[in-house]
Amino acid sequence: MLLTLVNVFIEPVLLIFKTNKMMNDFFNNKLSLLKFILLSIAFGSFFVSEGYATTKSVAITQQEKTVKGKVTDDNDEPLIGVSVRVAGTSAGTVTDSDGMFQLNVAGSDVLEFSYVGYKTVKVTVGNKPFLSVILKEDQEILDEIVVVGYGTKRKGSIAAAVTTIGTEDIARTTSSTVSGALVGKIAGITTRQKSGQPGSGTSIQIRNMGTPLFVIDGIIKDEAQFNNLDVNDIENISILKDGAAAIYGVKAANGVVLVTTKNGSKNQKAAVTLDFNYSWQSWTSYPRMLNAYEWQYANYMKEANLGTLSVSPDVARAELEKWRTGYYNPETGEDYRGFDWRDNYVSNAAPQSYIHANLSGGGNKTTYYLSISNIDQDAVFKDYNFQRTNIQSNFNIDISEKLKLGFRLNGRLENRTNPALPGSDDYANARQAVFNLPPIYRPYANDNPNYLNNVPGASGLNLAALTIDNAGKSDNNTTVVQIDWDMEWKTPIKGLTGKGIFSYWTSQNKVNNLEKGWKEYTYDRAADEYIVAYDKSAANETWMERFDTTIKEFSGQFLLNYDNMFSKHHVTGVGGFEFTKRDYHSLNVQQHPVENEFIDLISTNDNNLVSENKAITSTASWVFRAGYDYENRYILDLSARYDGSWKFPKGNRWGFFPSVSAAWRISEENFFKNSSVSSWFSNLKLRASYGMMGDDNLGGLYPDFAYLSGYTYYKGQSLMPDDPFSSVKSKKVIGSAPKGIPVTTISWMKIKLMNVGIDFGFFDNRLTGEFDLFKRMRDGIPGTPSDIMFPLETGLSALPENMNSDMTVGFDAFVKWNDKVGDLKYSVGANITFARQKNGKRHGEIFGNAWDKYRWAQSNRWSNVVLNTDQGNAGGVWMWEVIGRFETQEQIDSYPVDQDGQNNATVRPGDVILRDVNGDGIINDFDERPQAYASADWPWDSSTSNKNPLISMGINLGFEWKGVDVAADFAGGFKNTFVADWDLKWGVTRSVNGYYYNNIDVWRHEDIFDPKSPWIPGKFPALRGQESHSGRWWNSFYTREVNYLRLRNLVVGYSLPKNWIRKVGMEQCRIYFQGTNLFCLSSLHDYGFDPEISTVNGQDYPQHKVLTLGVNVKF
Repeated sequence: MLLTLVNVFIEPVLLIFKTNKMMNDFFNNKLSLLKFILLSIAFGSFFVSEGYATTKSVAITQQEKTVKGKVTDDNDEPLIGVSVRVAGTSAGTVTDSDGMFQLNVAGSDVLEFSYVGYKTVKVTVGNKPFLSVILKEDQEILDEIVVVGYGTKRKGSIAAAVTTIGTEDIARTTSSTVSGALVGKIAGITTRQKSGQPGSGTSIQIRNMGTPLFVIDGIIKDEAQFNNLDVNDIENISILKDGAAAIYGVKAANGVVLVTTKNGSKNQKAAVTLDFNYSWQSWTSYPRMLNAYEWQYANYMKEANLGTLSVSPDVARAELEKWRTGYYNPETGEDYRGFDWRDNYVSNAAPQSYIHANLSGGGNKTTYYLSISNIDQDAVFKDYNFQRTNIQSNFNIDISEKLKLGFRLNGRLENRTNPALPGSDDYANARQAVFNLPPIYRPYANDNPNYLNNVPGASGLNLAALTIDNAGKSDNNTTVVQIDWDMEWKTPIKGLTGKGIFSYWTSQNKVNNLEKGWKEYTYDRAADEYIVAYDKSAANETWMERFDTTIKEFSGQFLLNYDNMFSKHHVTGVGGFEFTKRDYHSLNVQQHPVENEFIDLISTNDNNLVSENKAITSTASWVFRAGYDYENRYILDLSARYDGSWKFPKGNRWGFFPSVSAAWRISEENFFKNSSVSSWFSNLKLRASYGMMGDDNLGGLYPDFAYLSGYTYYKGQSLMPDDPFSSVKSKKVIGSAPKGIPVTTISWMKIKLMNVGIDFGFFDNRLTGEFDLFKRMRDGIPGTPSDIMFPLETGLSALPENMNSDMTVGFDAFVKWNDKVGDLKYSVGANITFARQKNGKRHGEIFGNAWDKYRWAQSNRWSNVVLNTDQGNAGGVWMWEVIGRFETQEQIDSYPVDQDGQNNATVRPGDVILRDVNGDGIINDFDERPQAYASADWPWDSSTSNKNPLISMGINLGFEWKGVDVAADFAGGFKNTFVADWDLKWGVTRSVNGYYYNNIDVWRHEDIFDPKSPWIPGKFPALRGQESHSGRWWNSFYTREVNYLRLRNLVVGYSLPKNWIRKVGMEQCRIYFQGTNLFCLSSLHDYGFDPEISTVNGQDYPQHKVLTLGVNVKF
């Protein structure tokens, strides 16, 4: 019977999975394993439980009778699965699909009716044979249970800045990552999705302070584990934003994200839920590229402006006319047809499918939750795919009234496949080809699909070649398994419980990359011959690589929890020990060039490179928390952590990090309750917190194990003579080098975090909100003393020290209105976060004069505004301010300020006018000033350019009416900066395509071939490439403040009437449409760029616009 149950649950899911491309092979290989895992868990649940909805017999001193009843909501709709229990006993049952129940009870018994989202009701049985019970929705948010550090608390008794989001809001997304599901939904969260590549995540930060700590079901995990959870397996997420995060110590300097996965409910019959959707994806935005005629026109215009036309104006005009008409003569080979690379090689309907199935329920002493899901996402390019399969199982059992056990198993299988291309970003070549390939070239020589065309200046970028068949295959597979056990024991001491958690986590990443060669041709029409113009194999540009990384982690917690009431005094406490041990091992084998591209095996030869790494790390911590509240009015929480880190030498590994939080619930005071405002002011709480934390993530100045002495091996290689008397270098020698002076001068960064806030509620908490002001100060940021010098020949440098400081200041807030009018339920919410970082003291700054100090000093300045721009770093915001445009040559000739250092000889009408700040009549470095809010991104170094907007906000709308539900999530970012570079400033060239907006709408001569014809104004300066005065230097004309508001999610659903679906055994059937990124109002709209992209020339993979149809069914 049990096997039948598992098959009934699994087989329909597998059938749907198998219809999904690439999943058939997966399930053929793993079906037995999958069934075994689910069967084992289901068997365990069945073995220890007493049934999904049974009534346990108890000793009865009074005469029993049978009572029946029905439970409904305010709309007289039956409620399914309501827990009906005899108060003070374990006897109970649950309501059926019609809301009915039946139970043997005594007349004096009190029945307790409880249901998630509704207020609990108690009813005395008496002599009534039938009970009609109405449950009302619970709008008392102050009784909501919130997960905090190493425990839970009621929201009303929390003194810290904690924000929580529930399962319905989290799951309202088509994002493949959890971070993407949170965008715009939580106050205090700042986000930016810099790439829309399948499987890519969103940069999520708490108050712009950096990557937070992630804790999943009480176990500390990394961002990848968090992002790759299935959103439908998450019950809630809590965000610790202030000093309360100090209980997590060294890793919590940037805040903490606490994730709780779903569990079943006691006395809940087995319920199966299926969710399936199918999506069509396209890019949210894409700049209009030049067609063939426009590309030739812009190039001729630029060359005429520079005086470098290679043909006569008459020939150029004739050529332009042919390109305009698309002239083509197959007899002579004259071909002036354009080719749109994007239309032909970028899909506007890339598929994505998702399925999730779960089984949940419980008996009198057990709960269980089992799920399996799969997402299969294609990119807009051919042969690019991301897949992930998740398995989650949570099981709990009450062994006795004093002992509880829990077991969790979760895992994921993740696969990324794509063409094997050069570089670490396999999307880069395809992405750049779409933007760069000139529209006058076609993918195949002579349109013969057997011969790839060689595009001049773009060898290896022909999009027709960038497929698995031509380029080879990159296969990236990740397998993750986590097993958790926990035990909770209620001690004989009232209110004192002990809890232990053990967790084993392992991850294995295997990358198999075979980068093959291909040939590109030109066609000789006279000889009717295809000539090889590019041969990747012959150029020794082939690679074969194997990466194998395995991580094993074992962690444990031992905690004592105390929770007791003494009259009106509520006292809580937590104390315990936590440890983690991690083993890391990686092996990398490469062969370049590849000996045999037809055999996917690496052979032994001199071209091989083998690299192996291994590291064993561990942490240990003592945690403490004490809480007190008096009548839920005066609240005090104290916490501390004594943390040990492997990153520091002995004697300097431990740090103590305390915090304190306090709150006053004014609305609970008698003077407030008796006042006139209490009729509409339902909640008012003032909060304040202060915490001290450490951070051992010290960056590149303090690499792992820097405190150890020794040698670095391997440190390069060289060929040397086998015989010292011979000049023939035949022996390969591996080199090593001293690591340098051991770094023992550095320790933790020290963080102080202050927060004050207010929680409020109006009109029976239909209107609720929070507002927080915060300030974080970091001291001990690593720096290198500039006044300590070593002789160059030693190869040594000054040791880093804890020298510098900074602070982050800002506020976050949210407000939400929940109400019901007749059959219409609706909610409107908004949140906003502002956070900006400012440098503190920067030690060792030495300047030769006052200007250098003004220009380069970083102390006590807003961060990200001190980087250099005129030395090749687009990450800075110091540049020249544009105050106008030159309209005529006469204006240029008479202008008193030398704009170009050549008495304005290179300046043309339409060029920008730069402000002469110091009034010396010359534009130079002394006229630069900050012109932006935050640093723009430099494409080659994202580590220095991970800049989220200074302001993030969200608007959330929800409506429900007679089975119809509508929800919309808006997300916005403000006060970021985009600094254009390269082809955005210089325009089109003969080797790459260009954007329409900055190549056509330009200042130009009426006759582009006649420099004496009148100038026609345009939005952008005249095209002159890198010789352009306006584009040669960084200035505010090419700098754009980035502000945007996008419709992140729109969901419209309809739940079929229950009296229809119950006839076919369903409890719920909801059909829905979902749109993601449907539109965006952006200050980069005229550029055609997604406002969250990272590169300075716009050539990134933008986010996807997604249209989804789905169905959710519950049995």
